[in-house]
Amino acid sequence: MLRVFLRTVFGWLRRRAVRRGLGGARSGSVTAIQRFGGAANLNVHFHALVFDGVYTRATPTARPRFHRLPPPTDAEIAALLTRLHRRVRRLLVRRGRLAEDDAGSDPFAAQEPLFAQTVAASLQGRVALGPRAGQALRRLRSAASAQTTAPRCARLEGFSLHADVAVPARRRDRLEHLVRYILRPPLALERLTESTGGQLLYQFRRPWSDGSTALLLDPLELLERLAALVPPPRRPLLAYHGVLAPRAKWRSAVVPVPATGPSVEADPDGPRRSGRLSWPTLLRRVFALEVLVCPRCAGPRRILGAVTEPHAVRRVLAALGLAAEPPPGRAVTAA
Repeated sequence: MLRVFLRTVFGWLRRRAVRRGLGGARSGSVTAIQRFGGAANLNVHFHALVFDGVYTRATPTARPRFHRLPPPTDAEIAALLTRLHRRVRRLLVRRGRLAEDDAGSDPFAAQEPLFAQTVAASLQGRVALGPRAGQALRRLRSAASAQTTAPRCARLEGFSLHADVAVPARRRDRLEHLVRYILRPPLALERLTESTGGQLLYQFRRPWSDGSTALLLDPLELLERLAALVPPPRRPLLAYHGVLAPRAKWRSAVVPVPATGPSVEADPDGPRRSGRLSWPTLLRRVFALEVLVCPRCAGPRRILGAVTEPHAVRRVLAALGLAAEPPPGRAVTAA
């Protein structure tokens, strides 16, 4: 379905380029495949970062040149969604996933019945396991609020296409903010609380159209919803297409080469390849930890060395009064 989606979008961009006299145009994208919705439910959808233009080459040996295209109109997005809707339904029918009747067998349910039951319950908003199996998830409701359709957003029979987010050129800060959004984890821990009775309350980011504001879950219900979000084996959730594909002929000419020079921050593992972020920068960006700032005096820390030998690590831990050996593992037996 992702290939169908991107072929449709790339073809639409090429046709717009041809109308402007740009032949042989190519585009590219980076797609994050998200498997979750706002209620920690299974909701597979794509967040694709697509060039707002195309690359062309004057000659086979010339460097590709980027041509920016004007933003799409609401009518163009609606027409594009109609074409996507037709092609995806045709794909589902051809694969036997959208038959006229329900007589076909489901090999996934036959091979993994428990996991298939958990996935189906997540899609239907129901409980799969435990004493409340088959029942609808409990919601806390408030007064319903009306929702408006955003610009450049179209909906058709469960299909939704939104194309109203654009990042200006050279605004790396806004690009990073957008990438952080599409790569966010499925659960926002700051919106998850535990009640006095041991039940879990997961607040929605915004109220639903029916007035629901939160989910009330038993611990087992939360675990089964998280289990349904685990991707299948060998299915990466980040994909590169077009001129950004790993084996694309134009990739080396399109992707900028990192600037050469030593890293600004020290790295205990030695010099890194140019363009790679150092480990203090990664810790600061991912976990908001300033490892090179002293928590007592707020002064800068200086890296003296990295201890990697096991015997040296044990001596350091023993000198600090800490356990030199990890705690014994807990044996797990199956009934």
